[in-house]
Formats: sequence, structure tokens, C-alpha cells
Amino acid sequence: MIKNAISEFKKDKKEFQKKINQAKSKKEKIKLMIPNILTKSRILAPVIILPSFVFGNFIGAAIIAGILGLTDCFDGFLARKWHATSKYGQKLDAISDKLFAVGISIPILLTNPLMIISTIILEFVIGYINTKSYLKNNNPKSTLLGKFKTTLLYILLCYTYLKSAVNIPIILIGLTNILQFATAIEYYKIDLKKDKKKSVIVKNIPDKEQNKSENYEKINKIRQEINEYKHLKESLLSNEEEKIKTMNKTL
Repeated sequence: MIKNAISEFKKDKKEFQKKINQAKSKKEKIKLMIPNILTKSRILAPVIILPSFVFGNFIGAAIIAGILGLTDCFDGFLARKWHATSKYGQKLDAISDKLFAVGISIPILLTNPLMIISTIILEFVIGYINTKSYLKNNNPKSTLLGKFKTTLLYILLCYTYLKSAVNIPIILIGLTNILQFATAIEYYKIDLKKDKKKSVIVKNIPDKEQNKSENYEKINKIRQEINEYKHLKESLLSNEEEKIKTMNKTL
């Protein structure tokens, strides 16, 4: 299952690269590439943010996290505007979001784990649901609630950096957790709905095959009847010819 998912991801990447190669101008190629570059920047975020946090540059870490968090808003917008949307971009966006959220949460877990542990666990739950859905080829997509949850999550993490992971407002954590829980339920229901739709299609396949088999039998039966009619016609004609010949001889 995982191998198939990786294979599909590579296939989508090749198709998108083909789209870039077929672009008529350099400007068009750049437009196709920019949304995915913004998306990929979030994957590298922890490498930049973690050292800043470790060396006590909390404000710098928060600013970097905030700027990179904003790329989640602009990559999709630019992809739609410049007609650069693709399956590869959608999957890359989902992967980068999870890696970004988990990566910038690590320092907070080290400094004040009790304040942020529920947020991290819920984010892992959402990631698990989406990953499972993706491996089943259910094509998981972000919903409006999911995007709103992600925005609030980024605000919480940036605020936590500014406060050095202390004195974080409980109401901000609580609201983020509520949205995470609601998002997890929504994604689970969407995945379940897609599973049911697939099962209905699979159940209908034997019926279609059975109908094909029945139609094939009917066609064969008609063919046999036609052949029998032809033989009977030939036999009758042959008898008539014999009678005519006999009559001619008698005459």
C-alpha cells in the first residue's frame, strides 16, 4: 500500500514536470514552479527555526514561522490564479503542512510539553487520518474548517515562540484543540463516506458482470436459432429442388 502511494506520488510529480516542460515561455514555467516552491519552503522551516529557538532568538524564530506559515495561504491562491494546480501540488501541500507543524512544535515540547502536548497529539491524529485516506487512494483534501484550524495552529505556535513557551493563554490552546478535534472528525467522516462509495461500486460490479453473462447467453441462443433456421431453410430448398428434378424427369 505504501509502495503504491509512493509510486503514485512519483507519477504525479513526473506529470507535473511534463507540464512545466511543455510551457511555452520561461515566464509561464516560473509561474508553474512558484506555488510548489512556496509549499516546499515549509518542509525546510524546522532547519531554520530550531537553531534560532535553541540560541534564544525567540522573536526571530516566531517571525520566520509566521512568514513560512503565510506561504500556506499564498501557494494555493497562486496555483489557482496561474493555473498551476496539480495532484502533485495537493499531495506536497498536505505533507509539508504536517512536517511544518510537527517540526516547529519540537522546541515547545522540549520547554513546556504539558502546555502543548494535546495540540501535538491531535495534529498527529489528523495526520494519521489523512495518511490512511491517502494510502487508500481516497484523495484527501483540505476543507475550510481544516484551513481555519491550520491558521489558528500557526498563530498558537508563533505566539508560543514569542512567549518562550510560557504563559500561553489556555483559551488559545483550548480553541485550537476544539478546531483540531472537529477537523479530525470531519476528515474521518469524509474518508468513511469515500470508503462506502467504493464498496457500493464494488458491489455493483458482479451485477454488471452477471448482466453481461446473461446477455451473452441470450445472443448465443439467438445465434443458434438463426443457424437452425438456416439449416432448415437449406434442407427445405434441397428437398424442393429434388422434387422439381424428379418431376422434370417424369415429364
